[in-house]
Amino acid sequence: MGCASSQTIGTDKYYHFAAGATSASVANEINFPEVTSAFVAGFAKETYDYIKYGKFDTRDLIATTLGGVVIKCIIKLKKIIDGKDIKKHIV
Repeated sequence: MGCASSQTIGTDKYYHFAAGATSASVANEINFPEVTSAFVAGFAKETYDYIKYGKFDTRDLIATTLGGVVIKCIIKLKKIIDGKDIKKHIV
């Protein structure tokens, strides 16, 4: 077993990441919590997989949620750059 950095990431994880990012983007547009939305989407998909195929893949859930986390960070940075959250960052 090698270290984590030498292991490849399966194509499926990229799809999960993209699904989480998409879910978070849509959630942002309708004023829902971005990361929570990505987690719920991933959890629902893995629950479906468990019921249908007998396997719940925690790594898929993590990949989906991370997609939401990245989008949340991008949205937050954009708001800071645009000056919309500047009051929160003044000491």
